[in-house]
This record gives sequence, C-alpha cells and structure tokens, in this order.
Amino acid sequence: MEDNNPDKTSRDLPGKEPEDSAEEEDFAALFEAAGTQKDDRVQRDSKINGTIVSVSDEWIFVDIGGKSEAIIAREELLDKDGQFNLTIGDSVTAYVVSTREGEIRLSVKMTAAASEEAVRDAYRSGVPVEGLVNAERKGGYSVTVLGKQAFCPYSQIDLPSAGSPEAYVGKRFTFRIMEYSERGRNIVLSRRDILEEERAKTVALLKQSLKPGDQVTGTVQNIAAFGAFVDIGGVQGLIPISEIAWHRVGNVSDILNPGDTVTVKIVDLDWDKKRISLSRKQVLEDPWDTVSQRYADEGVVSGRVVKLMNFGAFVELEPGVEGLVHISNLGAGRRINHPSEVLSEGDQVEVKILSVDAEARRIGLELVSHGTEESAEPAVELREGEVVGGTVESVKEYGVFVSLPGGKTGLLHVSQIQEGRTGDLKKRFNVGDAVKVEILKIDTAAGRISLSTRSLQDRHEVSQFKEFVAGKESGASFGTLGDLLKDKFKK
Repeated sequence: MEDNNPDKTSRDLPGKEPEDSAEEEDFAALFEAAGTQKDDRVQRDSKINGTIVSVSDEWIFVDIGGKSEAIIAREELLDKDGQFNLTIGDSVTAYVVSTREGEIRLSVKMTAAASEEAVRDAYRSGVPVEGLVNAERKGGYSVTVLGKQAFCPYSQIDLPSAGSPEAYVGKRFTFRIMEYSERGRNIVLSRRDILEEERAKTVALLKQSLKPGDQVTGTVQNIAAFGAFVDIGGVQGLIPISEIAWHRVGNVSDILNPGDTVTVKIVDLDWDKKRISLSRKQVLEDPWDTVSQRYADEGVVSGRVVKLMNFGAFVELEPGVEGLVHISNLGAGRRINHPSEVLSEGDQVEVKILSVDAEARRIGLELVSHGTEESAEPAVELREGEVVGGTVESVKEYGVFVSLPGGKTGLLHVSQIQEGRTGDLKKRFNVGDAVKVEILKIDTAAGRISLSTRSLQDRHEVSQFKEFVAGKESGASFGTLGDLLKDKFKK
C-alpha cells in the first residue's frame, strides 16, 4: 500500500541514508557560497576576461565565471570596417562599468552607448574612453569625452613621427584619462598611452617572426628630409634616403608620399634601441646587373650632369647608372682647373663610353665636343710605348703635367724623370717648355696617362750601344778611346 504521509521525511525513504541528505545540504551550501564569492570579485572598474555564450542584435552575453552572465554592447566589438567577426566561444577582455540590479555590464572602452558612468569613474579605473578631437589649441587639442571638454597634449595624441598636427582634427580616437580634477573642469587625456601598450604587444609578436633579409609590405606614415617612416604591421621602420631608389634622390616626396603602400627589405633590427632599418631599392632590380648589355665601348649616349668634383663630372646615363668624365677629358684640348669651367649640374650632354666595369660599378666617359671642323682639333690616338712631343702645363712637387696631342694631359711622375729625384723640378721645368716623353700607360677608366723621360735616356743608351757593336763588326774605325770619351762629354 502506498504511503502518503506528508510528514515522512527523506530519512524515512528506503535507500536514502541520513548521511546522504546531509552531504547534499552541505554541497548546496558550498555551491551557494562559491557563487557568492564569484559575484563578490566582480567589482565595478575591474578588468575581467570572459567567453561569449550568446549573440543578439544589440547585446553580447559573456560568461565571466559567476552565477550571472555579463553583457556588452555589440557595437563595441565591431572592427574598423564596422563588421562583427566574433562568435560563440571567443574570449573577450573588458572592464566592469556597472553592477546594478544584478546585471553586470561590460565595456571595452567607455562610450555613450556602453555606459553612462561618470568620467571620474573612467579616470579611477583606467577604462579607455572614446573622444572626438574638435580643434587645435595651445599645446595640444580640445577633445569631447562623454559630453565633457578635455585636453590632449600634442605629445600624447600619437606615437612619434606619426603625422602633421592638423591631421587629427575631426577624428574619433580612444583615450585614457590621465588627470581628473576641479570636478571635471580639468581633464587631461592620452592616446599615446594606449598605443604604446598595443605596440608593446605587437613588438613581442614581431620579435618572434621578423628577421633581417625579410621582405615585408608596409604603409608610408611620414616623410622627412632624411627618409621615410613606414609602418610594417604595428611598428615603424625607416627607409633612409639612400635606400629609397638606385638613383640619386634629392627629395623623398618625389618618390613616396604618406599613405603609399611599399614593399621593403629589412636591413637591420635593433629592438633595444627601437630602430628598424628598411630598404626599398633592394627589392627593385639593380640596373648595374645588366649595364654591360646596354652600354658598349665607343658608343655615344646622352646623359645629365648630376655632380661636379675636383677630379671630374658624374653624368647620369639612366636612373641608378652614372659614369665619370675625368677632368682630363673635359678641356677639349686645354687645361682646366675644375669641371665647373666647362659644365654645370643639370646640363644635358653627349658622352662617349670609354670603359664599362659592372662589378666595380664604374663607367669611364669622354665628353663629346660639337665644335666646327675648323675649330676642332684633329683626333689623335695615343698608344702605350709611343714617343710624342708635349708642352709643360704645370709643375708639382710630385711631377710635371704635360699637354699631349689631341687635347690629352699626362703626368710625368718624378720617378720617371731623368735624374728627377734630385733638385727642384720647378727650376728644371717651366710652363710652356716643349718636352719629349714616352707614354708608359693609358688608364682609360680613370682618365690617367703616365709618361716617362727616363725611358728615353735608356733607349738612347741602348741605341748607342747597338751602333757601337754594329760598327765594330763592320771594321769601321771610331777613333781612339780618348776621342770617344771627348765626344761623349761634349754631348
């Protein structure tokens, strides 16, 4: 028979021991206590991690480990394109901004949609706040934050080398309240504080992946006289002006502008000094790799004078490829002291290719003269070993410069002058004197011609000896030894 006695307790039920009931009661108490402890740790202004358990059109429900779920406005979790890309099970980190009536409300940043808490609460908790930059003012910017006017110094609006001051006006950013006083009449903000935290996280990840030699894509952030700053995934690197292109770059903005997307090579990484050196030209084709195919010896090409030096003029044949016209090839038959007597930077000229050394990145050039046939000096080809007549142009301690046929100039070094190592050369040679020299060496690439008079003396002595031997063999009489010596002294 079924027993319907309501007074019978669980202790009287078959199979139910009194100890089991007591354990259930203790477990329920512990569960309740645990739930209470979880709720107690969820304090307003605290930072907390949670897991998304439900998604609606306006709100995201987050499990934070307590008895109750927390909520966060959906619009706070939209990406920069306004898209919601999170799903159930994803983790979120946010701040507790309200615990009213058992509802725990979270915020990634303090906005009007997320919370109506006072600005002082955001200051106390460090919760990021959203603000609109209204205008520039002395020392920084006026910013509207949750309906109140605040101030952000220039130094706190962004990371260094980030852009011009007026570029921030009219834009919304996330700030942290660094100072709150005078009942809200004095509010000081910092955006840089948040950016540095984000960059520290990014740098930690990039340290594990980036290495010198890698090619990466970045965005030009700022242009300076010495180069361009490029963002490569959260950190900035510098492309020096010398690494922007293979050719000479006078103005960086002629090649790059803020907002441009560029592919660069990482040249050096110094995380301790926060320096990343980049190169744009090293990902471009080096024109010197194929220069021998485009420029043949004796060919005549057009170019632009880009630099004048004491020893000659550099002529740009194409972007990244320059050749040198030595000063000895500029005077058109006359001695000049500096290339500026003939050329100016920016001049368009025609030059003749004398030599091409792709490995050494050198091209020897000669200026092509377009004078009339009457005024032009006949072309003379000099050869090594040839004896020619010349005129002394100038005398130095180390040798004598001699004007040669065809408008060339050669150096008669002191070591190649007969008895040249003794005495003052300026007492032995005068400008305008005619001299006979032997051409020892012609260095076309460097535009140098080495001369000698000592070799002429050697030639003369050898010639005399041959004449003596030939006369002896023929039986001819050369007179007495005294006659020979007397004749020699006369000479």
